[in-house]
Amino acid sequence: MRVAVTGASGFVGGAVLDVLLSRGHDVLAVSRRPVAPRAGLEHRRWDLTTGPLADPPPVDVVVHAAAHVDEWDPWAVHEAVTVAGTRAVLTTWPGARVVLVSSCSVYPLRASRDPRHLLSEDVPPTRHPLSAYPRAKAAQERLVLDRAGAVVLRPHAVHGLDDPTLLPRLARARRRGRLVCPGGADTLVHLTDVRLLAEAVAAACENPRSPKVVNVADAQPLRLAAVAEGVAGANCWSERPLFTGPPTAWAAALALEGAARLSRASAPPVLTAYAVSHLAVSRVFDTTLLRERLGVVPRATDLSRWRRTERATVAPDSHP
Repeated sequence: MRVAVTGASGFVGGAVLDVLLSRGHDVLAVSRRPVAPRAGLEHRRWDLTTGPLADPPPVDVVVHAAAHVDEWDPWAVHEAVTVAGTRAVLTTWPGARVVLVSSCSVYPLRASRDPRHLLSEDVPPTRHPLSAYPRAKAAQERLVLDRAGAVVLRPHAVHGLDDPTLLPRLARARRRGRLVCPGGADTLVHLTDVRLLAEAVAAACENPRSPKVVNVADAQPLRLAAVAEGVAGANCWSERPLFTGPPTAWAAALALEGAARLSRASAPPVLTAYAVSHLAVSRVFDTTLLRERLGVVPRATDLSRWRRTERATVAPDSHP
């Protein structure tokens, strides 16, 4: 099978390349930055904001993993990269199946009365996104789902070696001997291993009868206390966790965001409402379709791999 992968030089895109190539597929990697040459891999440089790719080679499936990931940037940036970029991808390959790497951030914060905090794929996207990022991802999904045979994968808090987005944010929370955790120790955090996400992408490419929308998450959620301990251990941080509790976390995030916007800060504050939504609200994602329809079995979360290595890079092309 011939598969194109957008955002191929990013954290998620790179993992997808590894799995697709290991399964014997011919892969066209498209990204702003180069990727390491390998057998079965062709690379084309493409900035999605420039419009459709000129003279695109034919492909059977497009894995669309490119998106703008900085939630602090204004809507215009997200619209240009994530939304208009998706239109460019669809125009470039009008006859190909599309597998979109989206995000569970499109779900409402509190959409289920289930005491297990369980969210299934039939819950509609929120009408009140906390930042430009989930707003753009929801718009991206609407565009892709109009394509026959399209599949939307929704991971949550993707983790693994050299994560360039979430781990640096956690590292910023180290303060005076404490790792500040915006939530309660018992908040349930459901993570997604980047390797699991890549396996789900490959399965969706290979299965033309895949469900239209599929949650992708590890076998079980973890208590925030376990996440804090595991990440600190993996990165040799000596700071002890300090759990603020949800009310304090929300109040601090809103105050910090307000001050940052008044001062027109170019960088986000150490705490944002979007970040708090990942750690202060228990949300568990139903992975029945992932297991039963895609045949991908989630594994237990391995936090020992959520760390930086010497080969870590910056400026990811994509990350949900």
